[in-house]
Amino acid sequence: MAWPAPKKDTKTFYCKLVLSKTSVFLMALLLSSSLVRGQLPEINPRSSEAAEKTTVPVESFQLESETGSWTSFLGNHRNGNSDETGLNLDWNARKPAVLWRVPLGGGYSSLVIANGRLWTMATHLANDFVVCFDARSGKKLWSTLAAPTYIDHQKQASGPRSTPTYHEGKLYCLLPAGDLLCLNAISGEILWKVNIFEISGAPRQEEQTLYYWGMSASPLIEGDLVILQPGGNSNNSVIAVNKDTGKLVWGAGNDPPGYGSPIVIDTLDQRQIIVPTGSSILSLNPEKGSLLWRIVWGNKYNCNCATPVWNDASLFISSAYGTGCMRFALYRQNEEIRPISQWKSLALQNQFATSIIKDGYIYGPHGDLAAVSYRCLDMQRGKIQWQTRRVGKCTQIAAEGHLICLTEQGTLILIEADPTEYREKGKLTGLLNFKAWAHPALADQKLYLRDEKRLICLDLQKK
Repeated sequence: MAWPAPKKDTKTFYCKLVLSKTSVFLMALLLSSSLVRGQLPEINPRSSEAAEKTTVPVESFQLESETGSWTSFLGNHRNGNSDETGLNLDWNARKPAVLWRVPLGGGYSSLVIANGRLWTMATHLANDFVVCFDARSGKKLWSTLAAPTYIDHQKQASGPRSTPTYHEGKLYCLLPAGDLLCLNAISGEILWKVNIFEISGAPRQEEQTLYYWGMSASPLIEGDLVILQPGGNSNNSVIAVNKDTGKLVWGAGNDPPGYGSPIVIDTLDQRQIIVPTGSSILSLNPEKGSLLWRIVWGNKYNCNCATPVWNDASLFISSAYGTGCMRFALYRQNEEIRPISQWKSLALQNQFATSIIKDGYIYGPHGDLAAVSYRCLDMQRGKIQWQTRRVGKCTQIAAEGHLICLTEQGTLILIEADPTEYREKGKLTGLLNFKAWAHPALADQKLYLRDEKRLICLDLQKK
């Protein structure tokens, strides 16, 4: 099994120009203010020692409200749904303007935004970096060297996979080879750094199988803990570390790692951490990591990539490569919580994108290595309401009753969340290029997108 390899740009350009001094100046000005195809970001590696000289107290950069923020993978609620209002959601009538675009290196990390700043991770030359931008202007504020760049066995891609998590003035960043960093969100100073394989004793997956593509799950903050998933068979499949020190607090489970991110739910008088591993869905008690319940779920590649979605007192899960999807509820029987399947179907198989649930209907891409369609399912029965090939393989988020889909070719499509028919409200082409696998982010009526070369910001404010 191999994921599609990126297309290589084999074009070369040769241009011989005779320019006056004035035209040379104008050309230089143009290039300095525009995106140059293939240009890598200007990176100034920052060490902990250098950062200490400009350290800003974390306490001075607290997030006061969720307005204008997107603090985690799939947003503040970790389900892809935004609370933003006042958006331009008819692109057929008025296309959103590009506010700015800047060069960015490789990787699939999505974006997080708070207090007018944006953070992501990218690779440049031989290293992976955490990078901070001004969310309004696109100006790069700092970059911190995180780890040597990662390339999987199949050489499908290099660079970071997971998305940073912002919490109380700090960033928590997981790199593909297991390096976990806690940074001061203002200065980029590394507050602490550990490797989750070293502290948990979990085996590195490169040594286990060819079909492994690096740590991709985004850190979950739960109380004083950071929840991560190195994958292991000695009560170290899932671990919790202290968010202030990086010290190991507990370990649990015996499953290989998955690629989807953990979430937290509160039901039946029990706080639960829900983790999609490579071979199951686990529920853990946050306090001690004790197992609450487990269902077998996966495929021969241990490739569960979509994040579980909690909605209407039930969980929805979906995976590709023949696995399918399932909706199940949780019930308390005596002193135990048990998952009970309400339906299971092959009608929707998410490869790496997480489905969106809106008003009792499920929306998402179906398929993996062959042709991919976009589908709407009835959440009550799991029946297909409609499907289309007009979207294909994509990532997505939702806002104000609409779905914002970014195809892997870099086309942005706006769809009304209507279970009766596919209703396209606009399409923007040429924004990004293959592979655009990072999920969009939405904050302060601005939409942020990236591919392996650039980062762009669109104005979604309703005029």
